Amino acid sequence: MKQMGLSSAEVEAKKKQGKANDYKSKDSNSVAKIVARNLFTIFNLVNLILALMVFSVGSYKNLLFIFIATANTMIAIINEIRAKKTIEKMKILAEQNPTVVRNGKPTQISPTEIVEDDLMILGIGDQIIVDSVVEEGIIEVNESFITGESDNIKKQPGDRLTSGSFIVSGSCKAKVTSVGAENYITKLESSAHTIKTADSKLFKIMNNIVKYISFALIPVGALLLWSRFRVENSSPEIAITSTVAALINMIPEGLILLTSSILALSTIRLSRKKVLVQDLYSIETLARVDCIALDKTGTLTTGKMKVKDIIPAKGVSKKDLYNTLALILSHATADTSTSLALKEIVFKDDKYNTSEEVEEVIPFSSERKCSGVKTKKATFLMGAPEFITKEKIEVDGDHRIIAIVKDKKLLGYALLEDDLRKDAKRIIDYFYKNNVDIKIISGDSQKTVEKIATATGVKDIASVDLSKLTAPINYEKIVEKYNIFTRVKPNEKKALIKALKKQGKTVAMTGDGVNDILAMKEADCSIAIGEGSDAARRSAKLVLLNNDFASVPSIIDEGRQTINNLERSTALFLAKTVYASILAILFVFLPFRYPFTPIEMTLLNFACIGFPAFILALEKNTERIKNRFAKNIMQYSVPIGLTVTTCTLILAIVAHYTNFSQTELTTASLIIAFTIDLILIYWISKPLNTLRITLLFTIVGIIIATFLIPLIRDFFELALLDKNNLTVTILIAALGLIVFAVVRRLMNYFFSRLLKKRPNIS
Repeated sequence: MKQMGLSSAEVEAKKKQGKANDYKSKDSNSVAKIVARNLFTIFNLVNLILALMVFSVGSYKNLLFIFIATANTMIAIINEIRAKKTIEKMKILAEQNPTVVRNGKPTQISPTEIVEDDLMILGIGDQIIVDSVVEEGIIEVNESFITGESDNIKKQPGDRLTSGSFIVSGSCKAKVTSVGAENYITKLESSAHTIKTADSKLFKIMNNIVKYISFALIPVGALLLWSRFRVENSSPEIAITSTVAALINMIPEGLILLTSSILALSTIRLSRKKVLVQDLYSIETLARVDCIALDKTGTLTTGKMKVKDIIPAKGVSKKDLYNTLALILSHATADTSTSLALKEIVFKDDKYNTSEEVEEVIPFSSERKCSGVKTKKATFLMGAPEFITKEKIEVDGDHRIIAIVKDKKLLGYALLEDDLRKDAKRIIDYFYKNNVDIKIISGDSQKTVEKIATATGVKDIASVDLSKLTAPINYEKIVEKYNIFTRVKPNEKKALIKALKKQGKTVAMTGDGVNDILAMKEADCSIAIGEGSDAARRSAKLVLLNNDFASVPSIIDEGRQTINNLERSTALFLAKTVYASILAILFVFLPFRYPFTPIEMTLLNFACIGFPAFILALEKNTERIKNRFAKNIMQYSVPIGLTVTTCTLILAIVAHYTNFSQTELTTASLIIAFTIDLILIYWISKPLNTLRITLLFTIVGIIIATFLIPLIRDFFELALLDKNNLTVTILIAALGLIVFAVVRRLMNYFFSRLLKKRPNIS
């Protein structure tokens, strides 16, 4: 009896009873949480306390830093909310609407429209989004997220289906038993007390910076304030403003905000290319990719097949072969590219007999590499020859061969060809030019994949048929020797990705089907084709909604631009943190006047850090990531930080024993810091181009205008230095150039020795 499903009236009644799947999971990225995460930070709290301290002594000009910090926080919040809304819109486009039986007809609905007792129609590649029970049909399900095992589990009428699992073969009708908060996957999500941290070098480095600076701020600040009151001729205003200046410098708050903003903007830019970013830090990971594993279907090929010929075996008539094919295809539980191509040929007229009674349907499985039916007379299978018959098939040319057998006896075979992507060769060339190794992993035959690889420009065709290797397979050895792997099962795909990662590779994996999911989850970065299976899309960190693999090079370029530019910007912020932290600690013990004030540091932070960092962060830069983020920023920031520290300390000593006033001291310190920071901006801007030269001249213009225009000079409480003090300042700044050259050489020597001992240091 045909199952009619629920009627419209029954659906409405279920909704009124609260039995609809409208539960909304806890959004780790809700607007409220974005605001809270950016607003309630340790650095914002410190800024507020410092602002209150400055306010208490009436030094209102020196409060400018709090307005800059507030503006930065608001910009970060706005950018993250924009990125969140963009991702939500893209997810709606990517969402697979389930099919249910309503009023006796299959109907596609939103997942939130599912109600209890709905009859769902499920097929290969579908993710089970609500708990249910099989009513009709036989399927195989992967429940690895529950059991930890990747073995497929057979489900038949009466068996339970758990939300979160996915179908790897067959199709069925299933009755919904739980919705909303009652679903297994929802309960699992709600009970989870920990969230896996993004596997991101950038994320870890930023977190460590925040952690260590946060630990240092309170004790250093308290000691420094105490020491400032002990300095000769110090007043409460001077003591507090100098302490605040020191602590403001230690805080790299603009760096954290810049990082989140740049990643959010990258997400928005990628959305314009119809790329859904499901994990923000996957942009960074993809930028570091030096090996990409391609599932041939949907990447090098369009995923469509063409039948070249259907050939009967000796002693088998063409009519009998077509009858067998028609019998298998008419009971196929899911349409694959192969079955669709064969149906187009076999069913173009109705003269073939498919009336034989079928006792059992054998759904297609990527493990078995075949599908078929069982009748009272025999078992008929269609699939890869190596898996279903011992008889050899000799053909001219390179084709995908689909054998048709009756109880393992060969009845004939079909020859099919893949439809190559027109831009496949250009994509392969891009990877080679950008030093990205290519590994092709496919379930197809060795000859077929070799032909496609050759046609698309893959170099060094070294292939292996995994079905011919004896267990146990040494995956680490074969990934070194070969770049094409054929007749690969899902578990073997995962093992290959794991072996590549053990070699120190940052691996991206592309896929579109359920046979790719295990490998995609194992990869550092996973990319799903939009029209692929529901489960593949949900498993991926990036989804190509336009189904165009040609988008991948532009995604890698976007990631490289983001990380390369953040690397340079980070060096600017950390150089300030280095010298501010050292100076703050030194001046706890030194009886000298602190050489900076908050308002002057606000000017320095804008002209030599915030402004150039923002401009450089948006510049096009698609050079390959060197995978040494920490080393790269340290080799920039530490020499500059130590140089500013040395020069400022010398100036403070000279000022203590000469006629420098407090205003002249802070002015001279600012000139020295400007000069040395300009060296850093020049250094990280090489090689110079029009934008970078313009940036340097703009910064110099800001500095000159600040000192020459009386209104600006007075606002920032700067002085025109007399001849003697100006000479001292220039000499110390010149000395800074020598100090910088020496420290830079020492840093390069240190890192060259360190990298010999630890070549994989990040």
